[in-house]
Amino acid sequence: MWQQEAHSQGSGQDCGMVLVQKLSKKAAAAVTVKDLSVCFSDKLMNLTRHFDEVILVFDTYRADSLKNRARQKRRNGKDPVQYQVRDETSIRHITLNRFRSHDQTKANWTEYLAEKTLDYNKDSGKLIITSAAGHTRSNRDVGRFPDNNHKEADTLMICLGVSATERNSMDAQMTFFSPDTDVLVLIIANYDRLPKNTSISMASSVQQVELLWTALGPDRVKALPGLHAFSGGDNTGRFARIGKSTWLKLFMEAEEDVIKALCTLRDDADVSEDLQLTLVQFVCTAYRPKGIKLSSIPELHWHLFCKYMAESEKLPPTLGALKQHILRARVQARVWGQAAVPQQELLDPLENGYHRDSDDGQLKPTTTHH
Repeated sequence: MWQQEAHSQGSGQDCGMVLVQKLSKKAAAAVTVKDLSVCFSDKLMNLTRHFDEVILVFDTYRADSLKNRARQKRRNGKDPVQYQVRDETSIRHITLNRFRSHDQTKANWTEYLAEKTLDYNKDSGKLIITSAAGHTRSNRDVGRFPDNNHKEADTLMICLGVSATERNSMDAQMTFFSPDTDVLVLIIANYDRLPKNTSISMASSVQQVELLWTALGPDRVKALPGLHAFSGGDNTGRFARIGKSTWLKLFMEAEEDVIKALCTLRDDADVSEDLQLTLVQFVCTAYRPKGIKLSSIPELHWHLFCKYMAESEKLPPTLGALKQHILRARVQARVWGQAAVPQQELLDPLENGYHRDSDDGQLKPTTTHH
């Protein structure tokens, strides 16, 4: 793990639920919720022991969010159990995964941890900032923090990172602690608003962001969230056979019109016919065999099926399905494009590639154009 020199100043950001996941095995002494909060604070302070400022952020858990749909898929049909989050609640015979399986428990747990972390550090010389359920607080008076409507800790880390940079200096040292590729993408895209010496500590390595930002260049940096949303994820859907590494290679080779189209996904602009056409051609580039010049989805489908007898699950999406995918990518790119602002102006998923399931009421991807 990367360590900052003890004599230097810096800010460390950690995503709270990632840290909770690192506590996958409870200490024997942790028999109540209060005990677990102490273990959490101990681990957090040890992780950030060389930093003068610590910012701890949590996801916001809402039943109608797109991220909630992804969480439900990971449960594999298992019904969660809701637990009371109080100091005296016994967790002696409960695994952490079981304890945190219900979204309301998670929501209450994040607010509880945020409060307990500040209480744990009430006499600390460090500045400790926590943000949960839209409210940001600190253990010292450094002014009022605006409320936020971020649903994802990923974007909230950027928002508070930009705020910390404005409060301190571009010469400060900042490290993000997260194993999530989404966070890495957002840090790179917003690097011009963060300290020059910004890094991210991921699962097994530390990345200096300046090197990545320079390798991409300013134009592609701004298009990176659009590429990340378009190339597939939990909320938007993925392309058969085409992984992130392939999309990144094509992105680095892409012409200006593709870069501009991916930038547009994160902006206010509607999805125009020209934007759709550009992204259709980008998809064709990913799927067509070398030496074959095909720039329409129907032609590509027919060529791959006839010449290679490609199985349906290995073919690119139909034109109708791709249009819905572009709309979903726009929803996610719009969220990521507003990572640095407290109050995000979000798009309505029901007007952008999603529908509400008649059975369970959850948001589901619309797979083709009607």
